[in-house]
Amino acid sequence: MEKIIKIGAEATISSTKWFEISAISKIRHKKKYRPIEIDNLIRVQRTIKEANIMNKTRLLKIDVPIIYFVDPNNAEIIMENVDGPRIKEYLSNKNIDCKGIGWKIGHMVGKLHKNNIIHGDLTTSNMIIRKNNNICLIDFGLANQSNKLEDKGVDIKLLKGILNSAHNDVFKIVFDNFLAGYESIMKNSFEQIISIVKQIEMRGRYARVD
Repeated sequence: MEKIIKIGAEATISSTKWFEISAISKIRHKKKYRPIEIDNLIRVQRTIKEANIMNKTRLLKIDVPIIYFVDPNNAEIIMENVDGPRIKEYLSNKNIDCKGIGWKIGHMVGKLHKNNIIHGDLTTSNMIIRKNNNICLIDFGLANQSNKLEDKGVDIKLLKGILNSAHNDVFKIVFDNFLAGYESIMKNSFEQIISIVKQIEMRGRYARVD
């Protein structure tokens, strides 16, 4: 029997079973403001796109939930139910290795960006610590493929903002080590992308409402 875990803006997440294995079902919502034919097409395309990007990410040896089944017509993905605390809760533990966590996240995001995968929702709620201490990246609903440095900068800016607001007490040590892990992968592109992050921050800081 399915049990709803979360009803988001785009999808409903439920716990379920897949051949007696604990699993997660993600079903994209129908949008009543769109014509039915267009809505169905968009939901099918976005479901396939999300599953494809997750599979491409797994091929990069980045930990993501295993996909068990994709039903495009119902806009549903059934995937592994990853056991473990989210980084959001994990960072509140005073006895953790903040340096190591920051570096692992940076290394992971660097591998994504080097291969032009933009997660689109890089938050500490979308990362789970497994029992083997691997970080599993979840929720690719907003993911995209892009070689634009601006898009990579936006990804980092979002994560930086979350760390600064929700984890301010460990922000500096986690983000400094995130940058070290990210640079270890991005190398020559690193300085340019971080410069773009700063530009994005400045644009937000000086934005004015007319």
